[in-house]
Amino acid sequence: METKTINTKPSKIVIVISIILILINSFILGGGSITYLLGNVFLLPLVVIAISSFFKVYRNWRSRWIIILNTMLIVLLSLFGNLMGNIHHA
Repeated sequence: METKTINTKPSKIVIVISIILILINSFILGGGSITYLLGNVFLLPLVVIAISSFFKVYRNWRSRWIIILNTMLIVLLSLFGNLMGNIHHA
């Protein structure tokens, strides 16, 4: 019987998006507190994963990475919208 190893290391895309989110939150938008920054970048995807883990389909690592990536992309889009709103009002 063959055993498959599960690759649980974060993908490079998720790491890059995390760094971009941290930079946008802290430097471009003026960031606020560290708890706000960590909540936007890490807590929100973890909450979405926790909610999706109620469904058996989303209980594997591949699905979890896809959920993390999609959640981070949505947060990134909302931050760009916020940034554009700040530029428009300036």
